[in-house]
Amino acid sequence: MACSSSSTTGNEGFTGSGAESAGTSTASANGGGSASTFVGTGTSSGPGAGPGAGGGSQGPLDVTPSALQTITVQAGSTTPTVHYTATVNGNPVNAGWTVDQGNIGTIPQGPSSGADFAPTGTTGGIVDVIAGYSGNNVSRQVLVKLTAKQNGGDPNNPAEAQQIATDTMDTAQLMAGGGIGGVGGEGLGGAVTDPAVLAALNSPMAEPTLTFLYPYDKTVFPRGLLAPLVQWSWATNDADAIKMELVTTSGSFSWSGTFGRPPNLPTGTFIRMPVPQDVWDMATNSAGGLTPSGGPDQLTLKLTVAKGSTGYGPISETWTVAPGRLAGTVYYNSYGTNLVKNSNRNDVHNAQFGAAVLSIAQGATGPSVVAGTNGDSSGSACRVCHVVSADGSKLIAEHGNNYAQTSSYDLKNGNAETYLAGNDGVFPWAGLYPDGSLALTNQADLGVTGTASAQLYNFPPTGAGPIAATGIEAAAVGTPGFSPDGKHVAFDFLGGSIGASTGDGTQLAALDFDVASLSFSNLRVLATMSGGQRAGFPSFFPTNDAVAFHYQLVNANHTFNTWQGAQAQIWWSDLASGTAAPLLALNGLEADGATPYLPSGPNNHANDTTLNYEPTVNPVVSGGYAWVVFTSRRLYGSVATIEPWTSDPGVYDNTVYANITCKKLWVAAVDIGSVQNGTLVPPTPGSDPSHPAFYLPAQELVAGNARGFWVLDPCKADGMSCETGDQCCNGYCEPNGQGGALVCSNTPPNGNCSGTQEKCTVSADCCDPAEACINGFCSQSIPH
Repeated sequence: MACSSSSTTGNEGFTGSGAESAGTSTASANGGGSASTFVGTGTSSGPGAGPGAGGGSQGPLDVTPSALQTITVQAGSTTPTVHYTATVNGNPVNAGWTVDQGNIGTIPQGPSSGADFAPTGTTGGIVDVIAGYSGNNVSRQVLVKLTAKQNGGDPNNPAEAQQIATDTMDTAQLMAGGGIGGVGGEGLGGAVTDPAVLAALNSPMAEPTLTFLYPYDKTVFPRGLLAPLVQWSWATNDADAIKMELVTTSGSFSWSGTFGRPPNLPTGTFIRMPVPQDVWDMATNSAGGLTPSGGPDQLTLKLTVAKGSTGYGPISETWTVAPGRLAGTVYYNSYGTNLVKNSNRNDVHNAQFGAAVLSIAQGATGPSVVAGTNGDSSGSACRVCHVVSADGSKLIAEHGNNYAQTSSYDLKNGNAETYLAGNDGVFPWAGLYPDGSLALTNQADLGVTGTASAQLYNFPPTGAGPIAATGIEAAAVGTPGFSPDGKHVAFDFLGGSIGASTGDGTQLAALDFDVASLSFSNLRVLATMSGGQRAGFPSFFPTNDAVAFHYQLVNANHTFNTWQGAQAQIWWSDLASGTAAPLLALNGLEADGATPYLPSGPNNHANDTTLNYEPTVNPVVSGGYAWVVFTSRRLYGSVATIEPWTSDPGVYDNTVYANITCKKLWVAAVDIGSVQNGTLVPPTPGSDPSHPAFYLPAQELVAGNARGFWVLDPCKADGMSCETGDQCCNGYCEPNGQGGALVCSNTPPNGNCSGTQEKCTVSADCCDPAEACINGFCSQSIPH
């Protein structure tokens, strides 16, 4: 399956012996497609079937046509089809049939000597058509080139309807929740009806000042994301119409759309518009695999603008699409949210504002409240600084009227709150064990300080004090974080001693942890900051062998923070060598480490590459990458452009559309390395394995957002619907019977091997030999 973008168990699934054995195949849906299970009876058929008739094959199975077949399909169409014939010694035989990616196309299961492959009309790419007969399997490939075209947003299309403004004069609609389409801006434009403008878009002239503001070139996007808001800038800084084009390297998807001004922008500048959501879904589900020549099937955006009867452009940039979805939920702190009112002071309009921990579920266009309620002017209902366990079961949040007070939230039980009475000053910014059962205390000054040395507690606390732990008891530990497998912990070594080593706050360190004996050991220094500078908020990659961390550049001897002019970058270090290095692309820098690629602007945005803070890493590899969520005060194109440190509703008017704060959450992909002989070879220490970041959709535009945790949702029981095995308590996501929908299961397909993002113990458990078992799940590696 070298050209498949998702793993398959189909090749191993055909079984049987003799002429009439049953062949069974399961096509994995973990790359985004649907799965089908079939049972075919392999028998010879037709006149002159020869020696094999009814009595077993006498030669190799052959399937024609054998060469790669290429078909061009209009979006929504299930034609043209490709007819395949199975023979042995030139005689037709009744084979069983399947495909490895049911999202691209389908084929009748048989048994039959011939079958027609039909495209789904929703996804392009390379699909393997697999025939099985008498214990033998043969694969043939089809390249589906999906194509589409449109003129204006379609309000009758449910996917696009949420991207079209319904009130042409109401800026409140533009600022509600995550904004129109969850990404801000004015939404989709209407049809272009002027023939002269259409002609201009189709024959543009070069315009050197026309550039993209967002997204960034070379970004890696996951599947399943809300469509991005494309933003551009040029000397004229206005347009009457635009043309967007999306095309993959292989031609597996191509689309062209022309759009006039959005309906709520009768005047003003037309400088941004989202990709239509249905188009984005088709494009990203089609990209991410391999081209027929074996290279990455990337996605290129082209943009042409028209003013009057003259067109300008096109400009273009190319993205990589990770062949996997970022499942789970993001939990983050929002200061200035409109979802609750609970502040102990008022905004510039003398009204209460809100502070709470919010969540963003996959596909949502706005957030929901997790911790925090409406309250009086005491601030007692405010819930802000927080930590979340990697399995998405526990959350700790501080009380806004007294940061020493904390509550635990049961994310598996309706976010039920328990005030941790009698433990004031103990759990703020604690490090939670992956399943939320233990908490390691924090001693960094982050608005509240607790005990003078590290202490380990059962969580929620079951007694009057900490539990006995060895190897760390004399140390002062700041901003601790456990690895996803629970075998390591990293922290700012603030003071005290561990063995013969003494901390002074300039070292980022790691210890091994044995949960059975509650013992810490094997101290390793991951980074040493010069000039008294600080490193904190370490978060482990899902490979458990490296961390991303917050490197404070300005306000180095102050508390770690994201305000008051603080500057920081996101760095990484590996446990094996302790080689610390910046994640250049994530921070907005070219490979030379000095040249920003981020757009610059007024209001102190001359260089936003040092405005990145508080990283956390998704605990699961998705689509072959690790994913880092971080706080940034960078420009968000032309949507968020005010002074970077302005995010306090008490000092600026956040009801004005032009005053959308820059304090937002961003996400970047990081390479995990390559799989060689079932073993993951990590990135070279000191290199930059990161990629340019993307804006996290569905955040409230008016609020200052920070400290995001993208973690797994509480696991699903057998029989519940799923997309990938890492959503399921027993680790498998498989079809519910022949042709059934995907549901959680406790066994792998046919009881043999695991598909992508399904449960594993060792790499040999994975069906695809190019995958490795990482943190308990079969994970892709992407050639870069």
